[in-house]
Amino acid sequence: MDPRARRSRDRLFAAVLELAASGRVDDVSVSEVARTAGVTRDTFYRHSGSVSELLTMALAERLLDYLAGHVGEEYPTPSELVDVLASAELALLRHIAELGSVYQAALGGSSAAPVRRALTSFLQENIEVALRLYPEIAPLPEDEMDDLSRAMIASYAASGTVGAIEVWLHSGDLDDPAGASLIIAAGAPTWWRKATGKNA
Repeated sequence: MDPRARRSRDRLFAAVLELAASGRVDDVSVSEVARTAGVTRDTFYRHSGSVSELLTMALAERLLDYLAGHVGEEYPTPSELVDVLASAELALLRHIAELGSVYQAALGGSSAAPVRRALTSFLQENIEVALRLYPEIAPLPEDEMDDLSRAMIASYAASGTVGAIEVWLHSGDLDDPAGASLIIAAGAPTWWRKATGKNA
């Protein structure tokens, strides 16, 4: 991306996250986001078609930042996998808690569906990658784990996790990500608990 366009996009992302953090999403206008970002409406529309779309894009980028910070630039070796997977959920919940007011606002209004889809897709894609790269964690024999099987299994796990995260967010008590992680792990599919070393 052109550096100037990237700077404008970053300012727009920061502006929409700031406005959402104050608990406002549905009543925020394109003009207000543009004014907060210090850009024109035309610049806004070069990056996004709506406030809801911009917010979803901003949160999606933050999720990628979380992933890069947690996993790093290279995939873990099989021997490292359990530790990485075991800590990934807690790290994700801490990330979401840091943006708690943003997610609460985003999942409580007209942005709920696209933000939920973005979060679910993010988790599903990463679970699919794990199932493809590390077939030993899969709940089916390797010769039965085709693309459809991986997609269905990953979608099931991701959708349940996002549903649990939404309940946690709406509870308003985000001070204990570790406790929330344990609850989600308790309800996770058996194969995932085994993959993360939480199948006690």
